[in-house]
Amino acid sequence: MSLLVLSFSFQGSRGIWQPDEGYYAGTAVTMLAKDSFFIPYLGEHEIFLDKPPMIYWGIIMGLKTFGHNEFAVRFFHGLCFVLTSLAVGSLSYSLFKDRKGAIISSLIYATMVVPFLAANFVTPDTILTLWTTLSAICFFHSFTSEGKRRILWQMLLCGCVGLGFLAKGPAILIPCGGMFVFLIVKKDLRRYFLTPWSIVGILIFTVLGLGWYIWIGLKIPGSLSYFMDNQIWGRLFTEKYHRNPGLSGALIYAPVLLFGSLPWSIIWLKKKGFLRSTLFSKNWWRSLPGESRVLFLLCYFFVPLLILCLASSKLGFYALPIFVPLAIATATLWARKISTIKHTSFSDFLASRARPLWLIAGWIFLLLFSKLALTYYPTHYNIKDLWAEVNPHIPAGEYELCTVDERADGLLFYGVKRVEHLTNKSHPYPAFTETETVLEEIRELLDDKENAAFLVIGDNHVAKVLAVLKNSGIECRVVHLRHQRALLFPCLAGKSVSGIRRYQL
Repeated sequence: MSLLVLSFSFQGSRGIWQPDEGYYAGTAVTMLAKDSFFIPYLGEHEIFLDKPPMIYWGIIMGLKTFGHNEFAVRFFHGLCFVLTSLAVGSLSYSLFKDRKGAIISSLIYATMVVPFLAANFVTPDTILTLWTTLSAICFFHSFTSEGKRRILWQMLLCGCVGLGFLAKGPAILIPCGGMFVFLIVKKDLRRYFLTPWSIVGILIFTVLGLGWYIWIGLKIPGSLSYFMDNQIWGRLFTEKYHRNPGLSGALIYAPVLLFGSLPWSIIWLKKKGFLRSTLFSKNWWRSLPGESRVLFLLCYFFVPLLILCLASSKLGFYALPIFVPLAIATATLWARKISTIKHTSFSDFLASRARPLWLIAGWIFLLLFSKLALTYYPTHYNIKDLWAEVNPHIPAGEYELCTVDERADGLLFYGVKRVEHLTNKSHPYPAFTETETVLEEIRELLDDKENAAFLVIGDNHVAKVLAVLKNSGIECRVVHLRHQRALLFPCLAGKSVSGIRRYQL
């Protein structure tokens, strides 16, 4: 019950926040309107291939079930959070055969800051973590089983990895790196993979994980090369996505892990002596290959963390899958601490249990309160508030709303029929569909005899866009909004394409 409360309470009270929720909700709404469930469209013409389709299918399922509201948009993510928390407990029990430890592991994961926050914002990371956790369960069972059961678990592992590929592409392979290193240390790599069933496993993975990519590659020219850059080469080795590149960018994961695992990271801070005596003990390291459970958790945590630190593109939520082994290890450490406490009376026993229970209840209340507080937090990211401002100024009839350098795709969810993103940057975000400039859009509007408004954020950007239009002989009506936003209505009546002069910012 507590998992359901943490996941679904106040889930629909907050408006859609840009950028991530705006991308995904806007794409899902467009796919639904176009009846296009395999090719993601963000707006009328932009093919949006940044992520595979599972996240959009989840949102569409919510919209079909609960209607057109914010709760429906976030329902699938809440469901994935609940299932992941339960899967964490299942993995813990698979490792240690301790029911109490399994329950504690689920509780710890669900009440850590980062997993809780990630479940309340629409991103692919919560969905990915569900499949990485299920993959870890299948892998450990396949390692410890024999005969037909081993084959069954291996095939299920291939299926989970394939579905994880549909959640966030090659990112599913990062936690799998820990499994690979685990097999190397256990000297079981050849026996694990060289079986007659490996071909069947590869086929399962190919159909579930790569089928959509192959279909899109055949359907849309240039998509395969974009996938290679956007999801592999560009993310791992280049700085074009501007997401904390370089080794210094890896420092982002220190506060993410320390503060993102609160309040449970306090247990580790109190056990600094235990960690030092363990990590710096030669005997402990020598015995590690024989301790399969401990070795598996270490590989599951440190190998993906190393890959994340070395990759060029780094964000806090990328570390979400490694909160799973962290939660299980924390539960094990906490259970060990509790078992060492001696009780002289039954009242002492109750007192030792009552305090942590009250602290956990207070923390859950604090998490729920913070979730509700975000509903009333004034921010320019809230597209619901932006729509309330913009709606009275948009004339009736066919109208295109163009955003300049600051996206507002979530407006598609709130009723704007046509939203197009424009840029005046020399190096815009490398999207699959090339982003047009303001002047290119005006030429198209003049050709098609259509009306449009430009949504610009930031006083400097508003002044620059106005200068572009003025130097091209176009006057604008300006409506100022909150958060330094402005709506620009260009007066295109009587203008022609030949009268538009090219002007660079």
